[in-house]
Amino acid sequence: MRAPAAAPDRFGLGIDDTIIVPLVVIAVLARTICQAVLVIVLFASDLAFALFLRVMSLPLLVATVAGDVTTWLIKRRAGQLPPGPEREAWRDSVDRRWSGLRQRMSHQAVAKTVLHALGGGLSWFFEKCGALSPRAALLVIAGVMLWLPLSAAISIAMHAILLAHATSLPAWMQLLHPVATVIAKSKFLVLPAYPAAWPQAKKHAWVQTALQRMQRVAALDRMRKTAHRYQQTRRALAHACDIGAGIRGSAFRRRSST
Repeated sequence: MRAPAAAPDRFGLGIDDTIIVPLVVIAVLARTICQAVLVIVLFASDLAFALFLRVMSLPLLVATVAGDVTTWLIKRRAGQLPPGPEREAWRDSVDRRWSGLRQRMSHQAVAKTVLHALGGGLSWFFEKCGALSPRAALLVIAGVMLWLPLSAAISIAMHAILLAHATSLPAWMQLLHPVATVIAKSKFLVLPAYPAAWPQAKKHAWVQTALQRMQRVAALDRMRKTAHRYQQTRRALAHACDIGAGIRGSAFRRRSST
């Protein structure tokens, strides 16, 4: 039984592929790099959040140790009382109250409280953005897109000025380095404004007009051919990665067997 013939490419090769293919390859590589950067940023954010929780838990850890010592001293003091129900009731009361307070001061309790607060804050933020008018939501998104490069520029400029004039500026001004870092990291705080405000912003007449024009452009033959070449390049790159992974796996198994 003969195998069915492969479906012909509905977009044949043409002179325009000399422009389309390089652009598509650049777009695929840029998408891959952006995905890798996003993974790194997410990992760094998780690491920074874990470090933030540890820093927040440090004073509580000191308080927990001090509480343990205080509880031990109280129980030791109670042990000097005459044997009887009063002494045991005192010791049980100290153990019960301190154990409950100690659980609320643990790292897990702090992490749960912070996550609950962040979740509540995001819910409130999405609720407020969902109640905005289309014009206000569009202004929010424009402000976020403006603040992303502006915060980076302000932070870099502050660090550069403080380092360049470190010898002439007062020593206390070097404390502005953390302020510049906070300004740089503030972009992560405003990023949720985009998905929160977009459902309302896309109702604006300007956004509707832009989306309609983009749909007309996407319906052009050259754009559909570009999208087709993009999908072909993605599949080819994924297939090449699978082949490379298989070759490395075979080489590793051969080295392991020898």
